Amino acid sequence: MASDRIRIMFVIGSMGHGRAGTERNLLTIIEHLDRTRFEPFLVSLQGCEYIQQGRFICDTACLHLYRMFTPAMWRKRKQLAQRMRELGIDIVQTFFVEGHLVGGAAARMAGVKAVVSSRRNLGYSYTLKERLLLKLANRYPHRWLANSQAVADTISRLEAIDRSSFDVIYNGVEIPAPGTAGTAEAVKPSQTVIMVANLRPVKAVDTLIRAAAVVVKSVPNVRFAIVGDGPQRASLLKLAAELSLAEQIDFLGSTSDVRATLRSTAVGVLTSTSEGFSNAILEYMCAGLPVVAAEVGGNREAVLDGKTGFLIAPGDHDALAAKLIYLLTSPDESLRLGRAGRVRAEAKFSLAAMILNFQEYFVRLMK
Repeated sequence: MASDRIRIMFVIGSMGHGRAGTERNLLTIIEHLDRTRFEPFLVSLQGCEYIQQGRFICDTACLHLYRMFTPAMWRKRKQLAQRMRELGIDIVQTFFVEGHLVGGAAARMAGVKAVVSSRRNLGYSYTLKERLLLKLANRYPHRWLANSQAVADTISRLEAIDRSSFDVIYNGVEIPAPGTAGTAEAVKPSQTVIMVANLRPVKAVDTLIRAAAVVVKSVPNVRFAIVGDGPQRASLLKLAAELSLAEQIDFLGSTSDVRATLRSTAVGVLTSTSEGFSNAILEYMCAGLPVVAAEVGGNREAVLDGKTGFLIAPGDHDALAAKLIYLLTSPDESLRLGRAGRVRAEAKFSLAAMILNFQEYFVRLMK
């Protein structure tokens, strides 16, 4: 019966256009929760473009709250608490600093049984203001939920939260069938290296470009595909031209179908200097690609060094180049690592596994 369902309200600082990592992950959870057992609700404080397009399959609300500690905030927080009571919300899960601050406080005011505060990166971009707001917001949760052990370890130290208060659920992605569109096995062998990342400093795309200048000397027919966009696009294009790589590197921009691009590539790369738990790496693994990634954050938990790919020191373009040359000139080894990565993704990082873990987690919170 509907009354037996666990009612979960997700409160996020901003849904934006629904395309960024946290927002996409939240939408996936909402979409796949078993409606016979769970009833989800979504509240976005601001950035409501996606909600206003009417694409949701659950009850939604946008508070249009753009400033903290104003009369509007106090009023809307009280109204949110009242709405939680009216709906009989059992669990509130919050995202982003504003979501933690407003959603967490409202949940406590409403007497919600379980308040969960989400952390999905290593806090690399925290400002002093955000640290102060988080200190206030951290009075409200019963539990904190991270997407990797590395995030839980780092945030517990950074925010002075007891590590035992953290739970971990890994991201998950849909696994394509072997030999079908979206897998490297579906197409002929390739000499293309791909990196899927926003073009921002934390992604360190320049490390790949500098490595490319070394790789082309040993593998002349290699190509590089960079999927994503961002504020560094112009400077990265300039760097590629300065290194005489304009013909070898394709800046493909953003795409809604990454898997179609992955089909014709040989190796997946991620050079970030900070990473919570990368969906890009999971997509590489699902596609049967060996992965070369910087040894930071949750990358260590996804990539098994020497078994599903390789881990390198952040910023070490020479080490990256060496691993790429090895994989591009050792097709049997590349295939072995890629297949092992796919097996690992199927076992630990599938969409089905993630949804099951979330559902079991919500049930445990109610006990």
